[in-house]
Amino acid sequence: MFTQSIKAALAALRLLLKNWSALVLIVLLSGGLLFAGYLFVTTREATVWQLVVTLSSIVIAPLLFFALQSVSINYADDQGLKTRIKKIAGDSVRLIVVTVPLIVLTALAFYGLGKINSYSTVVVALRYLLAGVIAPLLAIQLWLTVSREGFRSVLRSVHHVTARAFTPQTVLVYGCGVLFFAVAPYLLIFRNMPIERAWLEASVLVLRLAASALLILLGWVTTVGTLSILSRPQQQ
Repeated sequence: MFTQSIKAALAALRLLLKNWSALVLIVLLSGGLLFAGYLFVTTREATVWQLVVTLSSIVIAPLLFFALQSVSINYADDQGLKTRIKKIAGDSVRLIVVTVPLIVLTALAFYGLGKINSYSTVVVALRYLLAGVIAPLLAIQLWLTVSREGFRSVLRSVHHVTARAFTPQTVLVYGCGVLFFAVAPYLLIFRNMPIERAWLEASVLVLRLAASALLILLGWVTTVGTLSILSRPQQQ
């Protein structure tokens, strides 16, 4: 299991670096997502135009996010650029549809945990586990299934999708991925590096932020790509 997971992860990374069209799409989509978030945060709702910009950001950001997930799922497949773009357009809507119920269930679970007044340490641990492990693993498997097989397959085999989300191999791959798209960027940003010169400190901070953003993006995309490779019929 461990060897197969490592081989799949290396294959996912190699295929990503070789697939220039997918890399360009990933950069454009992630850049657009960051820009939409920036507009949403910085735009004030004082005029009609600013309100339009804010509402547009609310609509565009999720579409860009799920388009990025579509590329992450399918970049390892042998597809042309036109086919890939058509796939992204359809997948974005499908991924949103299957993700909304998961978000609702996760929010309800958080609400239920908030009603527990005792065992605060356990409750906090469950919240982190739910938000950082359970929900993402379920989301990835739902995305993989609906992207490849459609809504009917998700509805017919939701129990199988749930079971696949928590197999030892899936959890192992996701856990290793967390080290790259969550733990390493966190340590890189918040690790104290005393530097006397202000200009050098600012330059190092910019480099650290850029490196962290790159680790988050490549780590997440490669993790989803690895799980996509492992979920292929010939891998089962």
